[in-house]
Amino acid sequence: MRFPLTVAHLAALTAFQLAFLLLFVDVRLAALPLALFVLLCGVAPFLPRFGFFLPILSRGSRRSPRVALSFDDGPDPAATPAVLDLLDRHGLKAAFFLVAAKAEANPDLVRDILARGHEVGSHSWHHFPMLMLRGQKILREEVARAQEIFKGFGILPRAFRPPVGITSSRLWPVLLDHGMFCVNFSCRALDQGNRRVPGLARRILDKVRPGDLILLHDVRPTRATVDELLGELEAVVRGLGERGLEVVPPSALLGRALMQRGLETQGAAESFYDDLAGTYDQEQFGTAVALSRNLELELFRRRLPDLLRGRGTVLELGAGTGIFTLELARRCAEVHAVDLSGNMLRHLERKAAAAGVTNIRALEGDAESFAFEGPYAAVFSFLVFEYFQDLPAFFRRLAPHLEPGAPVYFITARTSFLRFWTQVGNALRQGIWLKSRSRREVVRLLGAAGIETVRAEGHLLKLFGRGGMILEVEGRWPGPSHD
Repeated sequence: MRFPLTVAHLAALTAFQLAFLLLFVDVRLAALPLALFVLLCGVAPFLPRFGFFLPILSRGSRRSPRVALSFDDGPDPAATPAVLDLLDRHGLKAAFFLVAAKAEANPDLVRDILARGHEVGSHSWHHFPMLMLRGQKILREEVARAQEIFKGFGILPRAFRPPVGITSSRLWPVLLDHGMFCVNFSCRALDQGNRRVPGLARRILDKVRPGDLILLHDVRPTRATVDELLGELEAVVRGLGERGLEVVPPSALLGRALMQRGLETQGAAESFYDDLAGTYDQEQFGTAVALSRNLELELFRRRLPDLLRGRGTVLELGAGTGIFTLELARRCAEVHAVDLSGNMLRHLERKAAAAGVTNIRALEGDAESFAFEGPYAAVFSFLVFEYFQDLPAFFRRLAPHLEPGAPVYFITARTSFLRFWTQVGNALRQGIWLKSRSRREVVRLLGAAGIETVRAEGHLLKLFGRGGMILEVEGRWPGPSHD
């Protein structure tokens, strides 16, 4: 379920716990952690890189000599065309965080931005400077109305930059509802929306670092000419090159697409995995996640010969980029590979084509509400049931679509103290609380669907041979009862 846990929530919990403990030391001291929390809540909105109320993307990796350009507050007929021409001359792509009301008034400029290959982010509907300090209703209207305007151009921005970079506790739930995320900046000239154009380039170049997302503006200067603005921007581009910094598109710097072409709003999980698709395999096997993923692969390969022996159609739920799919395909007639992320499935299809595997059918959609096309000779799933809201109902719906004797094999998150903290980490990262389940709970829900449990065993970080963070489960469908 959607669960927008934030650093602010954890800070609040910590502050109250400390305050409670300090009550037994000195009542006056108990107020200190609470006062510090209130101070953080007051200061955090004005720190554009501080992800206190929600995750904020503001820069790329410091290890790579790359930066990106972003422009706010446009489109402006006086400045935007000239900025676009300058970027074209240098072969650069930028992100334009547009004020939707201005976009509606200048549709040709928006189309020109898109036609030249730049990305568009949302900068709200009206660009109220103190928008984040207003009520929830106004914030929702600003974000929703802007998205409706951008739909008219055949796009949906996924990146939202709050006016003046100010955030609030109200923002993340609104963005999650629209499948959006917050993008701020890590380097700016404090040009006050092109009110301070002279010296702009010097102020940027004096502090720019690898990985910076640079904030600029494509609006008419108030105390300078457009030509003077272009001169400063030209100096910025030239100076970045002299410092050995490559200017790349913001999406390349941040590793996330800032907009989608198409009008269907994505959910939090779908957009998260669409963004992750290109680096998913590296993350799964090149980071701390590899401890779990390698164990899953080992268990899967150990059981596979007994689970699949030339069987017919196999259903794989949450196929992703095909970490398990190709091995399944080599042992059955056909695999129906279901995943919420279209980008993940496209990576799977490329892998299958490269391997000469032709019996995989990629099906994009929500695995929990998937329309079954069985009968299935076997069902496999790897760490996807955590997203399901009603797993018992899913198994009851699935059972009639299984062949008699069909194995149901899955690995899922097992309830434990350590697992709880990984769930907290995921809620901070995705805004989604992933469910974990106990062995007894899984056996019970399988039995309620008429599926016999063959194996339900915990693995990973077991204590004294018990527990574990993942649960390996094998069930079998005996066939419909004729009682």
